[in-house]
Amino acid sequence: MSKPKKTKTLHQAKQPTFRSLAPALALSLLIPFVLFFAAEGCISFALSHPRLIPKGYALNLLRYYYANFERDVIQFSEACSRYDAGLFYTLKPGACRFANREFDVEYTINSLGVRDDESALNNPEIVVIGDSQAMGWAVGQRQTFSSLLGKLTGKKILNTGVSSYGTAREMIMLDRVARGRLKYLIIQYADNDYDENRYFVVNNHRMNISSAEKYEHVRRFHKDNTGYYPGKHILTLIKIIRSPDISISDPVASPYQSDEVDAFLQVLQKSRPDLRNLKIIVFEADPYAANDRSFLENLKKQIKDPSYPDHIRNMIVLDLGKELNAGKYLTLDDHMNTDGHRLLAERLTAIIQKLENKR
Repeated sequence: MSKPKKTKTLHQAKQPTFRSLAPALALSLLIPFVLFFAAEGCISFALSHPRLIPKGYALNLLRYYYANFERDVIQFSEACSRYDAGLFYTLKPGACRFANREFDVEYTINSLGVRDDESALNNPEIVVIGDSQAMGWAVGQRQTFSSLLGKLTGKKILNTGVSSYGTAREMIMLDRVARGRLKYLIIQYADNDYDENRYFVVNNHRMNISSAEKYEHVRRFHKDNTGYYPGKHILTLIKIIRSPDISISDPVASPYQSDEVDAFLQVLQKSRPDLRNLKIIVFEADPYAANDRSFLENLKKQIKDPSYPDHIRNMIVLDLGKELNAGKYLTLDDHMNTDGHRLLAERLTAIIQKLENKR
């Protein structure tokens, strides 16, 4: 009878206890946790050092993630922007800091709500209108092409560029500017101007601006969407990769629309500011140097029509598609760098000096 008892005791001795298994279990749970957050850290490092990201799918994937789920946009920054009943928003007068992965710059904003000195509002000779590219999204205030242009030409210049404005709102902003001494109007066009310009045309040459409540709603959504939580990089990238509705590819220019030039020219002619005594200079700067569109080519052709007034037919179309290349843009962000702004300042200076010599 004692023999079976002895066998049972031996069998029990061979069974592992929970205490003996605990280290292995903890390690098996810890390793995936460590790997997950190590990967999260690697992605964060890559986003902060985009020049190290391999070109192709990896860079395009992180560009998409950055632009849609991480990047701060100045027009919804509580520190830098405010609601405006006529424009939806302007920059907020004063000073603010605007930063993203590849830049950290200070903005000085005048009482008009644009990024320039207060003195620039006093009857400028040159006015720049445009969106975030003209505003100088990622460069210092003295590095914008408008500031450099003022130094190179010696003329008083006002930069009224504001992020995401189309030509229609740019003209509304221009209408708020003292234009008694204005000689030159420089227009920075972008492919995303078309939707706003077309709306202006089909809406009987008017802009219907959303309410302050709508602006605050969009601002809150942006803040929630770009806020970080542990694991956000990994989890969101997985969703992007698995989504059948998202295509990750190299940046390409938006297709030219058949009525794009017509919409642009109607905005210039049907808006309130009188442009008849101004020399108009137009160039295009699109995201990620995708400037190989046919907009400027079609604009050159259409303004030759004798039915247009002189100030339209005689506008200067500056095509920098080949020069304003990827080397003139940031890597992760889709805006021009200091080299891009310097190039524009030099080309615009040459045009204005040539025009001045003819006077």
